[in-house]
Amino acid sequence: MFAELPLAPPTGFRKAIPDLVKLKVVLRQDSLCATCRERLGKLEDTQFDHVPALQLRCWDPEAKNTIPPANDVDSIFAKHVDCHAAKTFGSKASKRGADVTEIARTKRIAKDTEAFRQRMLAKGDPEAEPRPERPKKQWPKRPFQKRGKDEGRRSRGQESSGTAEE
Repeated sequence: MFAELPLAPPTGFRKAIPDLVKLKVVLRQDSLCATCRERLGKLEDTQFDHVPALQLRCWDPEAKNTIPPANDVDSIFAKHVDCHAAKTFGSKASKRGADVTEIARTKRIAKDTEAFRQRMLAKGDPEAEPRPERPKKQWPKRPFQKRGKDEGRRSRGQESSGTAEE
């Protein structure tokens, strides 16, 4: 069947980017920000962005690394602090497409997909525990007002008085 790879690296996985990799990235970009194409400043004012984000990559348990590798020079980009924050957290107007939003969305979809998969496997397995039957929902019962034969003929706006016509 299909080879199953865990969707994301384990909790706490994050390799520090070596200085040699950072230098190669900056030289590859000609010391320009990958987003705004302006000159990068000091190394302290520069952040390195993984594309795609590490939590959106598949995990290879044999290599104990992501696919592509976490510190691959070709999947890291040097950016200004504010340019990196815009990609990671999104703008105030829209969070869609931001790394944090996409990571949460991917985790939610993976959880829902796994729950669906488990339900489908349980349906086909005759030895699985039978699920308890849910009681059928019924419409609420509200009795109609009881009226006499003559009371049913009057129009809505008329109120009945206890006596016959006066």
